[in-house]
Amino acid sequence: MKRNLRLLPADPLGALAGLVLRFPVRTLVLTGCALLVAAVTAVGVNENLYHGGTTAPGAEWARAEHTLSTAFRSGSPTVTLVATAGPGGSVDDPASVAAGTRLAERARRLPKVVEVRSYWPGRPAALRGRDGRSALVLLRVASGEATAHRDVEPLLRELTGRHGPLAVGATGATPVGLAIERQSRLDLRRTELLAAPLTAAVLVLVFGGVVAAGLALLVGLCAVVGAVAFLTGLSQLTTVSVIALNLTTALGFALAVDFSLFMMARYREERARYRDEPDPGEAAHQALVATVCSTGRTVVCSALTVIGSLAALLVFPLDMLRSVAYGGITVVALSALLAVTALPAALVLLGPRVDALSVRRRRPWTTPDGGRWYRLAHTVMRRPVPVVLVLGALLTALVLPFTDARFGTFDDRALPAGSATRRATDTVRRDFDHHALNPVQVALPGLDARAGAAALDGYARRLARLEHVARVETATGTYREGRRVAPPVPGHGYASGAGAWAAVVTDVGPETAEGVSVVRAVRAVSSPVPALVGGTQAWLADLADAIRARLVPALSLIAVVTLLLLGWCTRSVVLPLKALVLNVLSLSATFGVMVLVFQEGHLSGWLGGFTVTGVTDTVVPVLVLCVAFGLSMDYEVLLLSRTVEEHGAGAPTRRAVARAVQHTAGLFTASALVVVVVMAALAASGLLLLKVVGVGLAVAVFVDATVIRLLLAPALMALLGRANWWVPALRPAPQSLVPVKR
Repeated sequence: MKRNLRLLPADPLGALAGLVLRFPVRTLVLTGCALLVAAVTAVGVNENLYHGGTTAPGAEWARAEHTLSTAFRSGSPTVTLVATAGPGGSVDDPASVAAGTRLAERARRLPKVVEVRSYWPGRPAALRGRDGRSALVLLRVASGEATAHRDVEPLLRELTGRHGPLAVGATGATPVGLAIERQSRLDLRRTELLAAPLTAAVLVLVFGGVVAAGLALLVGLCAVVGAVAFLTGLSQLTTVSVIALNLTTALGFALAVDFSLFMMARYREERARYRDEPDPGEAAHQALVATVCSTGRTVVCSALTVIGSLAALLVFPLDMLRSVAYGGITVVALSALLAVTALPAALVLLGPRVDALSVRRRRPWTTPDGGRWYRLAHTVMRRPVPVVLVLGALLTALVLPFTDARFGTFDDRALPAGSATRRATDTVRRDFDHHALNPVQVALPGLDARAGAAALDGYARRLARLEHVARVETATGTYREGRRVAPPVPGHGYASGAGAWAAVVTDVGPETAEGVSVVRAVRAVSSPVPALVGGTQAWLADLADAIRARLVPALSLIAVVTLLLLGWCTRSVVLPLKALVLNVLSLSATFGVMVLVFQEGHLSGWLGGFTVTGVTDTVVPVLVLCVAFGLSMDYEVLLLSRTVEEHGAGAPTRRAVARAVQHTAGLFTASALVVVVVMAALAASGLLLLKVVGVGLAVAVFVDATVIRLLLAPALMALLGRANWWVPALRPAPQSLVPVKR
């Protein structure tokens, strides 16, 4: 008997499905043309992206840096050149002195260089290494993050390398940033080469055939190319971080494969239901319409949830986070659009050939009541209280390390040990007073160092009494523990017609939480004139303040979007709240694992080895939170949508949950495997930031797809019982969320 599908005329997905299936060839041709244009646009995207974007507009650090560069032509060095003599040589050998002097003179003649402090020819002891084989040339360059490619990279090519008997390397904030950019590009290619074949192999096993797996990969490729093209165009209008490219690529493949998997599995299920249709073409058509109107709705809801969580990154006034949001939102939207348009068009053209080139006998995606996933769900729901208590205790134990998080920032040690920039910085850290080269800088514009000498002296004494301050150097002398211990050094550069400034040398690392505490203490000290506090420590303090100020609005946005979308998808109030609580618990456990592994160094050998700095990067938890929350909700939407569908068809709560698990568990565990493979490839990066993000997202998805969705969610729904379906009595709830067959 012929089965008819009843669709509401106002159903946009039904209308879209009808249009796509009526013109499948045109749909694919239009998609191919758009892909071609996007591919041409995306060429050369790396040249327009940069590392950085972690400075909030108007931050005091940025104003201090600008004042020091323009008004004082001084401050902490932008570039530190490390010149090393050969084995048995010394920086005081005549040949080394001549080569070093020429190096310093060449640096002074380069554009944008506003200050040069060199060991040669004056040979100050502070710029000579302890072993006598290395010396420093410190450059202050009038350049920002966005112009470093144009201003600093040519300078590094000119000054690094071999100079007579000296081998010259470069370090400092800007060279480290440029090295991170290069490493990010290298890691992107490596990730693609590693993830693509692994993902393809997993997909072939999951789908059981090469053609079906190829369709999913093509959807991912099209979504990524489109998002990269968008980032290319966006980079012409605003600053875009190179990190966004890496994450957009990984996120695009993960979600596009997810959506394709959900759609194709449901298509096979619907096609089996229409197997009695006398016309195979009509059966395929009906199955595809049913798929788009049921799982297509789930895909759209899931995509909107992910977009909502990524949109929270736009709340933060940081270009890096906003870049990830722009790229992520674009790739998620394209993934969902392609999954409900181009993929059904390809399926209707391929027909039964979608199962061609099978590598094994294809098993059905679902089985009747009594399958292993069904039995697992019933086992969990028979004893929900012990399951909730045990798993709750386990996740809480994983959360605990996060309470010991020490927020700072990754420095040069985020680079691979073999990096030339990393080696130069290791030399500075080992042979020089590293803290003295990275002081807290206090600019006092408008303060006359002569007329206001007494006020400057008193201010320096107050600064020198602060905890973790080793000494203060300024135009009136050097201070320790509140006392003046030395007169000013001739030619010190701490005063000019624009005012004066002071260098506050600490005994703690500039990238640590203790360094941030010093900055806050410095800013709290009364100054003779309004002070501007700069330095790496001040940048980190301003970054932490910017994140802290916007964290509550960002979390509120995620919560509101999630509750509204899941409420629309499930027609329930309780189910969205339950999903939100479970996601918070899952992500908190993920943060605990990240602290355990990367801050404390456990299992570092399993991740290719990395330098443990004892800090958790300030930006990473926010980044992982917004991306992982969306990925986790992907599975929650799939499970809840099917549960509501089964309940709407008349199944009681426990049976509806068990059937939903039976229908979807194989999908989201297979999907999670694909995501874990992609993120594991990202975790193989030589760059610590990408390694942390990759591991964090892989852990979040693994925990969510196993502990949360398979065990904890069914147990909680069993405990809630009929309360799962409570909704305010505003209007009658619909009987079903999906097209009705009759």
